[in-house]
Amino acid sequence: MKQIIVVPHTHWDREWYLPFERYRYFMVRMIDGLLQLLDEEEEYTHFLLDGQVALLEDYLEIRPEKEEDLTEGIARGRIGTGPWYTMPDEFLVSGEALIRNLMLGHQLGEAFGGVMKVGYLPDPFGHVSQMPQILKGFGIGVACMTRGVDWPQSEFYWEAPDGSRVLTHWFSLGYGNAFHLTEDPSAFRFHQYEGMQSMLEALSERATTDVLLLMNGNDHLEPQPGVSRIIQKLDARMEDEIWQGSLTDFFTRVGEKNPRLLTYSGEMRSAKHYPLLPGVLSSRIYLKQRNFQLQNLLEGYAEPIAAFAFVLGEDYPAGFLRQAWKLLLQNHFHDSICASSVDQVHREMMIRFDNVEQIAEALLADYLPRLAHRLVQGGEEVGLLVFNPTSQQRNGKVEVWVDVKSIRSDPSGGIMMEERLPSDNFSLLSPDGDVIPYQVLERKFSPGNILLGETFVERWRITFVAQELLPFGWCLYRIVPIQEGAYQDGITLVQDNTLENEFYRVTVQRDGAIHVQDKTTGVGYPDLGFYEDSADSGDEYNYNPPENQEIFVTRGSMAEISVLEDEPDWGTLRAKNILELPSCLSQDRRSRSEEKVLCEITMDVTLVRGVDRIDFRTSVDNQAQDHRLRVVFPSGISTAESIAQSAFTLEHRSVDLPDGQDWVEAPSPTHPTGGTVVVEGEGGGMAVFGKGLPEYEVSPEGEVSLTLLRSVGWLSRPDLKTRPSNAGPPYSTPEAQCLGEHVFEFALMPFKGAWLEAGHFLEAQRFNRPPIATVIRSDEPREHTGQFLRVEPEELVVSAIKGSEDGKALILRLYNISRKPVDGKLALNFDISKAFEANLKEEEGKTLSVEGSEVLFYARGGEIKTIKLFL
Repeated sequence: MKQIIVVPHTHWDREWYLPFERYRYFMVRMIDGLLQLLDEEEEYTHFLLDGQVALLEDYLEIRPEKEEDLTEGIARGRIGTGPWYTMPDEFLVSGEALIRNLMLGHQLGEAFGGVMKVGYLPDPFGHVSQMPQILKGFGIGVACMTRGVDWPQSEFYWEAPDGSRVLTHWFSLGYGNAFHLTEDPSAFRFHQYEGMQSMLEALSERATTDVLLLMNGNDHLEPQPGVSRIIQKLDARMEDEIWQGSLTDFFTRVGEKNPRLLTYSGEMRSAKHYPLLPGVLSSRIYLKQRNFQLQNLLEGYAEPIAAFAFVLGEDYPAGFLRQAWKLLLQNHFHDSICASSVDQVHREMMIRFDNVEQIAEALLADYLPRLAHRLVQGGEEVGLLVFNPTSQQRNGKVEVWVDVKSIRSDPSGGIMMEERLPSDNFSLLSPDGDVIPYQVLERKFSPGNILLGETFVERWRITFVAQELLPFGWCLYRIVPIQEGAYQDGITLVQDNTLENEFYRVTVQRDGAIHVQDKTTGVGYPDLGFYEDSADSGDEYNYNPPENQEIFVTRGSMAEISVLEDEPDWGTLRAKNILELPSCLSQDRRSRSEEKVLCEITMDVTLVRGVDRIDFRTSVDNQAQDHRLRVVFPSGISTAESIAQSAFTLEHRSVDLPDGQDWVEAPSPTHPTGGTVVVEGEGGGMAVFGKGLPEYEVSPEGEVSLTLLRSVGWLSRPDLKTRPSNAGPPYSTPEAQCLGEHVFEFALMPFKGAWLEAGHFLEAQRFNRPPIATVIRSDEPREHTGQFLRVEPEELVVSAIKGSEDGKALILRLYNISRKPVDGKLALNFDISKAFEANLKEEEGKTLSVEGSEVLFYARGGEIKTIKLFL
């Protein structure tokens, strides 16, 4: 006899084909009805209110008087909520963002009466391999999902790289397989299944026990009226036992059966049974760039700088950081960050992003000077305190605004000028006293502090290369009256089209691509960084080449080449191409139009002294519609796999596609990246880094293609050959064409040796997180350099430095990027009283050994490690 558990539920997209407030209106009505139902029908035991606590906040903003009713329902287990704050896409946000999402979901959910301890992932478009470990870090031992799975059984163990595993259920017939129950089991209909028995048999074919799960709900559905009574009548009429319950009930029953389960390891990105919708990686790239920028701003700058200031005695701005994260996580909802919604949704996302930036920049503007003043005594000499936000010693370009003059009105109506610097023709001295070259990038007048009588302040934005910055360290550069000094020239402008530093000789070719000579290996790489444009007749979910594809490339064209910067410590060359592209698709969408438009592509290539990579900044004036633009790096390295950054790990993916003949969606050659793509050959390889450019493709010949733009005009279409039917309503989304000016930042790094073992992976973080500086007035300090901490060995990548959620300690989170266990060490330059291992919820576990200023610990291969330090 089968045991059938029916879970009434709704999956509520906060925003999708309607904007947030339109959906909220219906959601409020839905929860109103749910609370009334719970009040009137005591036998209605449980309703799963999706898996995201944000819905509770959204509801109570409109119905604050219902908080007690809602909390009571959650506390009694009649309403299931969480564990997420919003249900995110897993590949388009950082691993740290996934942790913060669960953290906020738990904090709010527990305040409302309880959190469902199920890793509920019914709709996200694939799943990262570290998700089991992330869930276990919050005490969650079970998970369920729909997309991405290609597995013979509906129950299995899913194992993370560190060995953490969760009991997992696959919704093999979807999360709405019983969205409308009928009293008569023979009258039940669901897709091709006629009668309840036929669907139960289909579920049983993959089930590992006689416990089956029916999901009574679907997208934006209200609770089915009378479902408790219907279930009771079904139980009386069927030979099987059937009752209303929760996902927790289901997993408990399955666990009691103690089935022999197979174990699956790795990410889940198969489209065999459900569409994976891989085109969401490149829809509205501007959203992905903005998200990447703000995650980096919070994780790499605002939190660590505030945390180090906290160590030195400042208060920790927990409330502001929480608000910034909450706004950012609202944009991480899968239909939001995937850019698979109507235009209005994504306009509202940009406002949330702006609000996050305002908070983060306000924190930096406040806490970086506070930190500087704690490190260096005040005085009259003007200097720049430079902070390195990475765990590696490095060189790096710094940009900083410097106030040069203050302009005031005197009582007689005249103008007074007050010098803020020793001279407006000044020298910059390194911590060792050497004269450092700098460049003024911009001069402007800004409104002054009216309360201090300032009318305007003249400000300069300057840039220079800081040398030998210590890991999580700082150094003081002094601003002094002009001094004569010979610069040590680290960059050579060989010709008007060639740059050279100690690592590379880079030549811009006639067509605007570059030839790189790796001075370490002697290997040359021609034709790097050309542009490829193809037609796209798809939608926000899927790239779809039209029947008559036409591809345009800059390879072999004539570019306009010029010298943009020729400085002792860096140099930049510019290549400008004009692509004449079809303006859009033809009317029948089977080919590209006859009408042409001009799209200007301007690529700046930079070499910096002491920096082992080549940086690119490309601006594109996109005037074409219905197309995909990519930058291509032919490495010349034949390869069977690509390596790409994912949440807390590196993923190895085959470059060969499955045949996909029995798949519901065509296999895609494009894949997600968190910012790094690597092809590796014998003795070396090539890496490409991108800031907020999450889609790539690697060919068997080692050609790396990074998507810059994918311009489409539809949320969904029914006529794609890459996907058999609509993935959403066929709404027009003209702003998804992404017309206008776009700027992209990426970098290139040929390398010698193995990518991981040789430590080259560290360059990605150096690219993403340049040093940051602030102006400070000081006397001659005792020390011009210092650092807060050092992490060993280098395989331990720092993910977070923040104040603890309980306000009592400092949290340091890192992960072992290798698959080998390591003995870790934190060398601290501040005193602590004790140290603990903690789970991801920051609950204390094992006491760690503290030897002087060093904290010792052990990390499994692939482990995410959270350390809680008490001052």
